[in-house]
Amino acid sequence: MERKEGSAVWICPYCGGNHGLPFHDEQLDGMLCLESDCGRFVEESLIPDDVREWDFSDL
Repeated sequence: MERKEGSAVWICPYCGGNHGLPFHDEQLDGMLCLESDCGRFVEESLIPDDVREWDFSDL
């Protein structure tokens, strides 16, 4: 997972897109990629701390 210098933009490690949605339930915790050609789920353990501190209003 990449992070643009000076910002906390989430970058999908699979497609490189930056449109993601935080997702959490009893079994999953992480980001869902919203790119039309991807849609993969990235577990929280792969997400840097600064991105996990986002609020839903940050998207």
